[in-house]
Amino acid sequence: MDAPPPEASVAETGGGSGSGDATSRSLVAVAVLLVALALAFASWGLVRLNTWYLASDQFAFLTLADDLRRGTVFHDDWGLATIQPYPRDGWAYDALAQTYYWRDGKLFTRYPPGFPLLLAAAGVLGGESAQHALNPLLYLVTLVVLAGFTWTVLRDVSTPIAIGAAAAVPWLFLLLPTRVHLWGITVARDLPAHLFGILALIAAARRAPVWSGLALGFACTIRPDAGLYLLSVAALLWRTRPPMGRLAAGAAAFAVSASPVLIYNYVVEGNPFRFTQGSEFRDVLGGVAPVDGIVRVAAEVMPSGGAFQLSNLATTMPGNAIFLVSAFGWFTALVVVGVLWAARRSPLLVAATVPYAVVAFLFYSCWSHPDSRYLAGVAACLMPLAAVGAVVACGAAATAGPVGRLVALVVVAVPLARGVGLAPGVIPAPGRAGAALAWSALVVSLRGWIPRLAARPVGWVPLAPAIGFALLGVVLVGRSAGARDPFQAAQVERARAAVATTMPAGSLVVTTTGLGRPAENLRHYSDLEAFYTEELSLLRVNGDKAMVQFALEGRRTFYLLDARDRASLDRVREKVDVRVVERREGPALLDWYIDPRRAPAGAVLYELVLPEALQRQIEQFLDAGDRVRRERKAAERAGGPEG
Repeated sequence: MDAPPPEASVAETGGGSGSGDATSRSLVAVAVLLVALALAFASWGLVRLNTWYLASDQFAFLTLADDLRRGTVFHDDWGLATIQPYPRDGWAYDALAQTYYWRDGKLFTRYPPGFPLLLAAAGVLGGESAQHALNPLLYLVTLVVLAGFTWTVLRDVSTPIAIGAAAAVPWLFLLLPTRVHLWGITVARDLPAHLFGILALIAAARRAPVWSGLALGFACTIRPDAGLYLLSVAALLWRTRPPMGRLAAGAAAFAVSASPVLIYNYVVEGNPFRFTQGSEFRDVLGGVAPVDGIVRVAAEVMPSGGAFQLSNLATTMPGNAIFLVSAFGWFTALVVVGVLWAARRSPLLVAATVPYAVVAFLFYSCWSHPDSRYLAGVAACLMPLAAVGAVVACGAAATAGPVGRLVALVVVAVPLARGVGLAPGVIPAPGRAGAALAWSALVVSLRGWIPRLAARPVGWVPLAPAIGFALLGVVLVGRSAGARDPFQAAQVERARAAVATTMPAGSLVVTTTGLGRPAENLRHYSDLEAFYTEELSLLRVNGDKAMVQFALEGRRTFYLLDARDRASLDRVREKVDVRVVERREGPALLDWYIDPRRAPAGAVLYELVLPEALQRQIEQFLDAGDRVRRERKAAERAGGPEG
C-alpha cells in the first residue's frame, strides 16, 4: 500500500502501535457525542422555528395528502365547479395559486405523489401535528445520514479522517448559511428528496444496489429530478463493482419504488411518462415558440410553465455560483482541499459527490432564476468535502509544532466567525460580538489540552474542526434563544376560532397575494373557498361575477383587502354593495392568515351585500340565458342551429 501523503500523514495514522486502538475508540466516542450535541441543538432550533404558515406548495402537498387518504388523486373543488372556469375543453389551466391544473372539470396537482404519501402516512399516525413534525424529524435524520455517508465513503481510506469529517458534517449543515434549514421547518418536499438520494449513495457505496434502487426510486416519486443522483450512484457502483445479478435486481427495485409517480402520471395524464410538471420543459431551447399555435396557447393558459431553458445558463449560473461561494465563505477553499485530497486518496468520496454536484449545478442553472432551494443537494454534497478539507488541513498544521497544533484547533473558528456570518440558519449566524465570544470560548476551552497534544501530536487533531464548530454552535444557540416563528400550532387554533366568528365554513373569500398567502391557509385551516384575484384572472374568470354566483347560492361572500387598496373597493362598489365586517392590523392580522409585514396599514374584511330586488333581477337574467342555451342545444341535436 502506498504511504500516506505528507499533508495527511498525521491525521491518517493512529499514533503508536500501543495507543492506536485506544485513540480510535476515544475518537469514536467523542465524535458520537458531538453528533448527538448537533442533534440536540438542531432539535431546539427546529421546535422554535417550525412554521405552520402555508405557501402555495405546502398547501398543494397537504391537499393531495388528504385526497390520497380518501382514495383519490383528484381534488373535489366545488368552488371551481360553481364558477366553471374552463373556456377550452381539453386544455389544462393554472389553478389554486398555480399548484393545481383545472382540466375538463377535474382538478389535479402538478406535484408528484411521493411527499404527499409521506404526509398522508404521518396524518394517519399522528394527525395534523405529525404532518408538520415530519420535515423537522427528517431534518434530524438527514444530519445523521450525512454523517453516516461521510463515514461510509472514507472509512476504508483513513479511520481518523472518517471519524473527524463525519463528526464535523452535521455542524456544517447547521452553521453554513445554505438555507437548507428552510426546507426542514415547513411542509416542503426538497429535504426528503435529498435524504433518500443520499441514502441511495450510501447503499451504492456499500455494494447494495437493491437498497440503492429502492431509495433512489422513492426519491424520484418526491422530486423526479432526484434522478440526477443516478450519476453518482452509477459512479459508486462502477467503483465497487457488485455482481451483474445484483445490478439487475437494483434496476428492478428502482422501477418498483418509482412506480407511484408513473401510476399518478397515467391516472391524470393517460401516459406514465408524461409528467405533470412537464410544462416547465416545453421551451427548453428558448425562443422557438411560434407566434400562433399550440405552444403559444399553452403559454397563455399556463404561464407558470417554461421555466427551464438552456438560454438561462448565461444569467442563472453566475447567480447560483455567487450564492454557493457566499454560503460556504472561506470553506470554499476547504472544499477545494477536500476534492484534491479525495482525488488521490478516496475515489469513493469523489464518485459519491462530484458527479451529482457538477451536473445538478448545471441543470438548475437552466432555471429561470437562481434559487437556493434547488441547490440543497449540491450543498449537501459539498459539505463532506469541506469537512475533509478541514480535517486534512488541521492534520497538516499539527506537524508544525505547538503553534501549528494550536492553529489546528482554532483555524476553523475564523471562517465561521467571518464567513458564515452572511445569513441565518437553524442556528443564527454571529455578529462581531458573537465572533469574539466564540474565539474566547475556543481558546479557553482548549488551553489545558495543548500540553497533552504536544506529548502526543496525533491524538485529537481529526476532531479539531468538529470541536471548533460545536463550541461556536453553543455560543450561537445561546444568543438566539428568543427566536421563534410567529405562526405555529397555537396560532393556527386561534386563527381558526377568529375566522369562524366572521366567515362560516363554505363561504367564499376573494383576496390578493399582496397580503402574503392568506388564500391557501383559509382553504386548508378554515374550510373556506378562497381565491386570489390574480388566480381568477388566469382562469379567465371575473371575480365580481364569481362572487355574485356564490351569493345567489345563498353562500356568504367576502373581500379581504389591504386597507390601502381603495381602487379594488371602488371597483366593487360600482357593481354591488359591500359592508365593512372588521378591520385588523399588526400581529392580529395573523388571525386572518395575513403576513403583518405585507400589510403595514392593516387589512379590511368586506362582505358582499346583494339586495333582494337585485338578486331577483340577476336570477331572471341567468334563467333567461340558460333557457336560450338549452333551446340552442336542442336545435343543434335536431339537425342544425336555429335562432
